[in-house]
Amino acid sequence: MMASRKVFMLEAKNFILGRTVLVGAVALLLFAAYGFFYGNRLIGQQQATIDEVPAVQQAHLKGIVEHGAKATVGSTAYYPFFYTVNPPTPWARFAVGQRDVNPYTLKVKMLAIEGQLYDSELTNPLTLLVGNLDASFVFIFLFPLLIIALMYNVLSEEQENGVWKIVRTTAGSIGQTIAGKLATRYIAIVLITFVIFVLSVIALQLPLTAVTFQLLLVLLAYVVFWLMVGTLVVAFGRSSAFNATTLVCIWIFLAILFPGIANIAVNNAVPIPEAAETAVRQRKGYHEKWDLPKGPTMEKFYAVYPQYRKYPVPDDKYSPGWYYAMQFSGDLESAQSAEMLFGKLGRRQSLTEKIGAFNPVITAQQALNRIANTDLSSQVRYLESVKAHHRQVREYFYPFIFENVPTPSIDWAGYPAYKPVAYEGEPLAGSVVKIGTWGILLALCALFLFKSNFLQIKDIQNA
Repeated sequence: MMASRKVFMLEAKNFILGRTVLVGAVALLLFAAYGFFYGNRLIGQQQATIDEVPAVQQAHLKGIVEHGAKATVGSTAYYPFFYTVNPPTPWARFAVGQRDVNPYTLKVKMLAIEGQLYDSELTNPLTLLVGNLDASFVFIFLFPLLIIALMYNVLSEEQENGVWKIVRTTAGSIGQTIAGKLATRYIAIVLITFVIFVLSVIALQLPLTAVTFQLLLVLLAYVVFWLMVGTLVVAFGRSSAFNATTLVCIWIFLAILFPGIANIAVNNAVPIPEAAETAVRQRKGYHEKWDLPKGPTMEKFYAVYPQYRKYPVPDDKYSPGWYYAMQFSGDLESAQSAEMLFGKLGRRQSLTEKIGAFNPVITAQQALNRIANTDLSSQVRYLESVKAHHRQVREYFYPFIFENVPTPSIDWAGYPAYKPVAYEGEPLAGSVVKIGTWGILLALCALFLFKSNFLQIKDIQNA
């Protein structure tokens, strides 16, 4: 027992004093520092913009009312924008996700809503898998490279310089010797994981809540998976060059090639032309009403808002009531396409998660984005909240429009305030189980290979 401990301590000392550990740890810390800077800067800029929205909204409405002082609400209501915001969660600084490409503020008018929602592409998570160099990028894409650098020659180096033969003949137990060498690397890598994560908590000001510990749980499962990948390759008993090449190829496949292939598969399986189609249908449904009798348009409006049937709408001239009913009619005619769009986005997300079960890299990245509420599902929830707010704004102004109330006579800031989407936690047991299952399978395969390739000769005591 004492001999095994001395051997382990000697191995640990030699490993820690090695240049690879120092260089790898320092490089990872430098990348992590930039990741912290990037996450703080990007989300900080977004938060600063969001903080300015109330003042901008107030000044904007004030200018609109002053400009339309002599007009009615029906005329003035065409011009103002009503701002909505999607505030970042505290964990968005750790995993930026899609917040850099999807809008986090949207301003909408009283006009048809569908054509105002899709100014940016609703991107599938796999498309943006390799993206920002934030803290999550460091853990998901760069940490495996450190593991590869520390694991590839754990046994092969001693085999190649002839030391392994001496170890086999002098060690009390080959199994304990191998376990000690692997454990040394496991402990070092897990410690580096904890150190960088603690630094991220401090630098990104992450709250010490259950959500933050969910991030840590996913990362630990992910690191263990890559440790088992390295262990499995080492267990083949091949050369250092073979181990390094194999591990790098595995990393390239899991982190780059697999997501690219999967993205093509998802796009082909669930195409979404509905974003453009919805806007086209809405605009067509609106524009063609100029040349049609007003009666059918108003009947569609009255079917939803029968309380406005009592207000006369002349058929031979323009009226504000008919104009906004026409805008609403355009939304009604594009509603089916909009429903199909959101349905297909949900199917894409579901299919992506199913594909991710075969790749822990995708599973881990998605889990981090879900925790931070920076994934596609979070963006869809924001768009749905914008549509709900647009309906509230319309319904606030409709009575004043149909009654031809003068612009200065109403409270233009009295419409229902926009309520940002609340944080939505995600059950992560499935993601952790998926990653953990892969780690267990790899560990069992590695154990079998070690027995076959390294432990054929019995321990010296039993020889």
